[in-house]
Amino acid sequence: MSTTTLKRPSEPVRLQRQISKGKAVLRELRATLEDMDDRLELARAIKRNGAKPGIPWAQAKKELGLDDL
Repeated sequence: MSTTTLKRPSEPVRLQRQISKGKAVLRELRATLEDMDDRLELARAIKRNGAKPGIPWAQAKKELGLDDL
């Protein structure tokens, strides 16, 4: 019967894994903060515009050059 020894990853490998996980967490945090910032800006714009009528979607698409997409 043979015994298998589980080899632990070396310290540099473990550190690299931790760094990779940390970078992934930071990317997710950055995306979340950007989304929150966008929502805050939208709320401010809605408050700033008050009861002003919005621009119809067809007009906005045309002005932004999105008709051709």
